[in-house]
Amino acid sequence: MADTRVVPGLAGKTAVVTGGRSGIGRACVELLEASGATVHIVDMQGADPISVTDRPALDALAAKLGPTVDVLVNAAGILPPNSFIDGITVEDARRSYEVNVIGTLNTVQAFGEQLKAARGAIVNIASQAALVSLPAQGAYTATKGAVAALTRSIAVDWAEHGVRANSVCPGFTITAMTEEFLKNEVFVNAAKKRMPLNRLLEASEIAAAIVFLASPLASGITGVTLPVDAGWTAGEPALPW
Repeated sequence: MADTRVVPGLAGKTAVVTGGRSGIGRACVELLEASGATVHIVDMQGADPISVTDRPALDALAAKLGPTVDVLVNAAGILPPNSFIDGITVEDARRSYEVNVIGTLNTVQAFGEQLKAARGAIVNIASQAALVSLPAQGAYTATKGAVAALTRSIAVDWAEHGVRANSVCPGFTITAMTEEFLKNEVFVNAAKKRMPLNRLLEASEIAAAIVFLASPLASGITGVTLPVDAGWTAGEPALPW
């Protein structure tokens, strides 16, 4: 179901959303469109699949979009198999880095001149794992930490062009990518107990934070790493006393 909320200041704007056909990316597309933006999707699904690792294809899309891009949301990403540090394969680590980090850099560079021309906004999706490490997710944690760090560098380097760059760190969110992971009731119940809000998140809740940061409402915010994690990184709510 499409998000019925509307974020002001986005009507008539041009947005690009990677990973926009499912999960958090799709929720961002729905909210941006509801707010009046024209959205172009970069995704491996759909009639015209484009990978964020395919720089020539991204450059070709950028050439078609005209002189300005107001918003870039980098939601494309992969979650490698869970593995403790001594079991991480080079192949999984490399693939995760290529998609999650190099893919983000590719899109930022491909649409960079248009974002500068528009004095636009970039929002990259990192993870709560970028802030607090999770067990058996070393490869994923490393790449999402890199996304958060890259975002700060973009914010500093492109501030002179009026471009804002921020990252959002979702907590445990119900999406197709996490569906199998969240079927483990023991894990889910333990995770809920660890979160002050005591619940999993919906993709629309993450999208709301992302689109806010992409909008003029956040005109004074750049370089931040915003957790949207039901309080996971705030602290432990379940200690006995």
